[in-house]
Amino acid sequence: MKGISHFLLVSFFFISSCTSLFAIDENSDTLVVIKSITLEGNKITKDRIILREIEFEVGSILKVSTLDSLIIKSQQNLMNRSLFNFATITKSIESNECNVNVKVIERWYIWPIPILQFADRNINAWLDKKDFGRINYGIDLNIENFRGLMENFSIILQIGYDVKLGFKWKTPYLTKNQIFGIGIDGSVKLNHEVAFKTVNNEELFYNSPSGYAQRNITTSIDLTFRLKYNYLHGFSIRFNQFIFQDTIFKLNPDFASSVQEFNYFTIDYGFKLNFRDYNPYPLAGFYFDVSVSKKGFGVFGDEVNNISLNAKFDHYFNIYRRWYFAYNLSAQIANENQRLPYFIKSGLGYHPNDIRGYELFVVDGQQIGIVKSNLKFELLPRTTFKIKWIKSTKFSDAFIAMYLNIFFDLAYVSDIYANGINPLANQFLYGTGIGLDIISYYDVVLRLEGSVNKQNKTGFFISFVAPI
Repeated sequence: MKGISHFLLVSFFFISSCTSLFAIDENSDTLVVIKSITLEGNKITKDRIILREIEFEVGSILKVSTLDSLIIKSQQNLMNRSLFNFATITKSIESNECNVNVKVIERWYIWPIPILQFADRNINAWLDKKDFGRINYGIDLNIENFRGLMENFSIILQIGYDVKLGFKWKTPYLTKNQIFGIGIDGSVKLNHEVAFKTVNNEELFYNSPSGYAQRNITTSIDLTFRLKYNYLHGFSIRFNQFIFQDTIFKLNPDFASSVQEFNYFTIDYGFKLNFRDYNPYPLAGFYFDVSVSKKGFGVFGDEVNNISLNAKFDHYFNIYRRWYFAYNLSAQIANENQRLPYFIKSGLGYHPNDIRGYELFVVDGQQIGIVKSNLKFELLPRTTFKIKWIKSTKFSDAFIAMYLNIFFDLAYVSDIYANGINPLANQFLYGTGIGLDIISYYDVVLRLEGSVNKQNKTGFFISFVAPI
């Protein structure tokens, strides 16, 4: 009996040793094979849309450390598609086989959004005028993730200060291999008021006492090519028609030629590298965007003829614990041989070229250089919580984060047509200040900032997109 006990004891230690010898250490570089990938929570989104963002597939043989890295990247890919409020990928390993589970919480995708917006460049420009008549209202029926294929479809019906009728349809994956995408849109805009001149770096507006000061018809087709996860090529063709009241040309002879109707095509090509951890408010990674745009091809005349190059680079990284830093470098180079009509905006203060401290100003010009910088402190780390009185997980599962930041922005705008009435051109401009950023689900970003610029003008400003 004693011998049997010894045998069992020895056998136990032998089996334990063998088990330890062949067990998978998930922190090692042991190779594992992906046995299965299961999806959970995608009631609307098609499986192939999710699997397109996973940077490995069934049958892949990977080191555990490599798999962990790809899981993080895959989660970022899913979140950056703006389809889900949460995306979590977990793994379980048995022997040398790995089972992967992808759990998502889908967003609400149908938004009959009431339009209540300002007939100005931004909310700060509208607050500066304090004119409640300068408001547009209507409805924007926006269907995201249409058919579960990440398609976007929207119809805009807007009245009020300006009238706009428009539609847009975009699908990122037109083909089965999920590489090519297409988008089509068109709109008609009728504006009672139009900017006709810039004086002291502020836009002057003409308000038509009867009829519309500006009519604009736009149609476009966009093609995209996304072979890899973080690379995107884009090509677009756009047609624009502008019709203006003749009073505008009397107010500003340099507004354009005496022709009241302008028709022209624009062709754009762009390339993007996106390695950001979370597009709406990145804390790590980088982003690069370069595009070439050609306006006018002589088809309808030579009133519009311009080519421009735009480039942008953003970099985000963690300094130490809850401290983060980000900077942006942007540049625009445009052909100076022919002066563009005034209504084709180019310069600082027009999207996407802006710096903090100059929200109320515009600086017209052809060449632009911008440097932005942000030092952030994580006041409230990303915190998830449940809103108990809401039953749907699309809204009940939420998160919030807050960041205090100090910023410094610098810009230079070159304008060969500057005639002294816009003094901010052809000099370095800078703004600095402090702010509070509030981040939440559904890509919500709220920025509250106080700033002072080179001209010692101070202000408090509100924005709804990440500063960099």
